[in-house]
Amino acid sequence: MKAAVIKQKRVLSIEHVPTPQAGPGEVVVEVKYCGICGSDIRLLADGYFPVGLIPGHEFCGRVSEVGTGVDGWFVGDRVTATPVVMCGTCRYCLHGQWHHCSRIKTVGVNLEVPGAFAEYVKVKAEMLHRLPGEVTDEEAASVEPCAVSLRAVGRSGIKIGNSVVVFGAGPIGLFVLQCARLAGAKSIYVIEPVQGRACAATALGADRVFDPTQVSAHVEVAKLCEDGADVAFVCTAASPALQQAVETVRKQGRVMLVSGGGPAEVVPELWMWKEVEVSSSFSYLDEFSQALELFRQRKVKVEGMISDIVLLERAPQMFRDLVTPSSQIKVLVQPG
Repeated sequence: MKAAVIKQKRVLSIEHVPTPQAGPGEVVVEVKYCGICGSDIRLLADGYFPVGLIPGHEFCGRVSEVGTGVDGWFVGDRVTATPVVMCGTCRYCLHGQWHHCSRIKTVGVNLEVPGAFAEYVKVKAEMLHRLPGEVTDEEAASVEPCAVSLRAVGRSGIKIGNSVVVFGAGPIGLFVLQCARLAGAKSIYVIEPVQGRACAATALGADRVFDPTQVSAHVEVAKLCEDGADVAFVCTAASPALQQAVETVRKQGRVMLVSGGGPAEVVPELWMWKEVEVSSSFSYLDEFSQALELFRQRKVKVEGMISDIVLLERAPQMFRDLVTPSSQIKVLVQPG
């Protein structure tokens, strides 16, 4: 089969590799779409991905082979998957916090579990989620980032009627926007410098969108929220965003760090003066199945978020292009 493989550090190449075969308790999925995640771009650029890895963890497709001992799954079933393998025995797994498993393996990140920038991907049957007929393939490939955002909103302690600021209108920020509205946020303001992403935020329900290269976020939000916003979500790796979020929320407000990837410019003393609670959110637990249900109920959407769909052969060039910030939001790779 064809797959995008880490040929050498920081180099992604299209190669012919053996098609995976389902062992006991496993299934092989013919990949329809696999989304390019911001972490994929960063990990490739930073040289983190090991040589020989097939990346890709946001995927959907159809079951093409079922291994022995697998019940309830059949060839042709439409599926997505929670892309992690946990040990089940460490302190985190035993306390229901498997996303912090001490020996976790992530599909498309660890060499032992090849990812889905390929025509086929093999996973454990227990990782599968059946796709309802109401959920499109494009939505199915977006369940994973939606789950990340859903957990962040849940951990934020947002209350009905709260005001919210979202820094960054990439996929995570746009799903945070939608999930915060579902959680009861009365007003949501988005900070985003790229016009195409700003337009997507407006289309998905942002009350106002501000360009931080043109205006000061905390000044503009202060005009709309007398004492500042109740909650801010940092959904960008831009180094000034974390400090700007602290400036934007009210005294004793809350800042949720949802995505990052680089050093941040901060003034901790201001955090202390305002008694701002700076917290974080990582990955998801039950939120994966909850996010899938939100798509089924048509409560979240990807319209305006999927900016490009490319064939597998174009994936290496697309990765190179996405290193430089652009108007792209979510790019899906179509291996078939």
